[in-house]
Amino acid sequence: MDKRKIVKLVDDTPVDFSIIGISSHENDYRLSWSINERLGLVFAQGDSIVTGSGNEFTCFIHEDEQQRLLLISNRCDNGFLLEKYKNFDFILKFTSELDKTEISSWLGDLRKVPLVSAAFPIPVNKKVLQLLG
Repeated sequence: MDKRKIVKLVDDTPVDFSIIGISSHENDYRLSWSINERLGLVFAQGDSIVTGSGNEFTCFIHEDEQQRLLLISNRCDNGFLLEKYKNFDFILKFTSELDKTEISSWLGDLRKVPLVSAAFPIPVNKKVLQLLG
């Protein structure tokens, strides 16, 4: 009788951030201004995110005592930051993990921003963790 032992590998890499995908046909600076106006945030242009392949994605940063947010372009001339989510033009990264209620609240607020066509949560998987972690 063949006794096989089944071993499951578990990726226990801690995920300490949440992200939301945003669709908008506006430029990054117009979208950040619109979010600032509607939600009372203060996004300012930060350093671009440069991937290993040399692609550069613009980034706007909001930081206060409670939170740090990054509004990152998901598109550049040579492709996408998150290829699997190319239907989103921007990624909103929270530098803390949000619970379902907080995500729902943010989605509701973002969907009220006039320049936002759509906003949906994006699950943080291994690929996303590598790129944005």
